[in-house]
Amino acid sequence: METIAYKCINCGGPLEYNAAKQKFACEYCRSEFTEQQLKDHFGNLDEQLHEDVRSEEQSEEDKLYGTALFTCQSCGAEVIAETTNTAATFCVYCHSPVVLSNRLTGQFKPDKVIPFKISEQDAKDRFKKFCGKKIFLPKDFLSSAQLDMMKGVYYPYWLIDSDKDGGISGTGKKIRRWTEGDYEYKETKIYRVVREGKIKFTGYPHTALDDTNKKALKYVNPYDDEEFRPFTMAYLSGFMAEKRDLERNQVQSEVDKELKDYAKKIYEDTVTDYDSYTTDNMHISTITEKWEYGLMPVWLMTFKYNGKDYLYAMNGQTGKNYGELPVSKGKLAAFGIGMFILAAVIMFFIMGGASLL
Repeated sequence: METIAYKCINCGGPLEYNAAKQKFACEYCRSEFTEQQLKDHFGNLDEQLHEDVRSEEQSEEDKLYGTALFTCQSCGAEVIAETTNTAATFCVYCHSPVVLSNRLTGQFKPDKVIPFKISEQDAKDRFKKFCGKKIFLPKDFLSSAQLDMMKGVYYPYWLIDSDKDGGISGTGKKIRRWTEGDYEYKETKIYRVVREGKIKFTGYPHTALDDTNKKALKYVNPYDDEEFRPFTMAYLSGFMAEKRDLERNQVQSEVDKELKDYAKKIYEDTVTDYDSYTTDNMHISTITEKWEYGLMPVWLMTFKYNGKDYLYAMNGQTGKNYGELPVSKGKLAAFGIGMFILAAVIMFFIMGGASLL
């Protein structure tokens, strides 16, 4: 399988994208390069790959196990990619970053990418802070070995621009209460409420990967779409990346429902002059819609504790995180015993004080 390895212009060492500096860096000679410098040196490599799409030749065994064999351009080793969705990874022998070009060409070539903005060390520090107040975590959970399992992954998203036209109608109530003499009065006025108008959704993200991390990808949103850049494979160097496996026709109905729910909330948020309001009907139609394919950065950590799988994810641009953390049964039991002893001591002094009285 064809691979790409971006090499240092000065020494030939592997280049990785440095999220902290927003540049491409060589860990051997410490050189740093901008995207434009790489384009000037390597030429328009992405465009060439887009025009030269080759089918992936897989053995029957590869198809059976969902893997693919590629050759590292740095050391020549043949390495197996874990899944057929993997688009960027590392050589397990020399740890050089490798981009599997055929995974991101033709119809699978992304339109946009948001580069990593949070570095690996920053991601680890934020994770430690996230865990800092979790007193029931297992003792060795924040070990260096555990932190080394954190990986930066570009995940595929569909990005939808959708112009909607519609509206809602419902029942609004205004209630007035007052007292005259010994009587209390209540007046309820009922109104027919209508809200109509056009709504424009821009860059609405929907995951394009159907895997176990789908829940985490939803909760680390949103991203700042002002930082989207035209896709180039160089941004994948030094990170892992996944290719989409959900097409537009597979998620269209889900996207339609989500946008309808958001539209309903937008319309209802304009109803402010009533004590209560209930929507009775809603209609919405799509005027125009445009779909693009983008890659978003996520710092991801998966771990197993007492036979159960846990997941932690962080938005690689904004730092918003989502985490499922294990609980130490020993610490929890010790806490329960401590609270029982404390309660017993307090009751002893209370009962002792009462007997003295």
